[in-house]
Amino acid sequence: MSDDITPDFAMQRAVEILANIYERNRKQLDAPPPPSDKPIVLFNETLQFAVGETTRKDVEKQFGVAFAYPAKGWHTYCVRGPKSERLFLSAFYSDGVLAAAELYAPQVDRAPNLQARALTFRFVPGEIAVGAPLTTLPEHFGRMPVPSNFGPYAEMFEARFPGGAAYAMGNDGAIERLALYVLEP
Repeated sequence: MSDDITPDFAMQRAVEILANIYERNRKQLDAPPPPSDKPIVLFNETLQFAVGETTRKDVEKQFGVAFAYPAKGWHTYCVRGPKSERLFLSAFYSDGVLAAAELYAPQVDRAPNLQARALTFRFVPGEIAVGAPLTTLPEHFGRMPVPSNFGPYAEMFEARFPGGAAYAMGNDGAIERLALYVLEP
């Protein structure tokens, strides 16, 4: 009897099938989800922040002049989160039109002590709010690798829509930051 053990046909075929399943699943995980067919906006019943549409004039008419934070060009208001925590709503404009908007809990001690307005914001469609579980994100949000120098977030998800991209970032399974950015055609 020989010490050579050659796999039989059934074993070889099983390995091929498992390898094909693995490759197919890996490609699906690497592929981004299909984009949302509707724009995603940062919504409040008073005003919606829609990249490429909402103007600085509209925002200032509703909320007044913002605080210049966290960097030059950003306009920040303080609003309430779903659990009455203080959240910052920061907007960035290009030629007077909204190019980016972010909703987040300030993570640094040097954040200004702004008075929170009795307003809450969320992404629509989907009713996605800061504090919600990351598992509640709709299927058009795909997991992204988090850059090593990105900041305090361990998880990041992206959804593309006509004219822009939406991001949800978080830690320990909860959403801590929502962001919208215009994408140039």
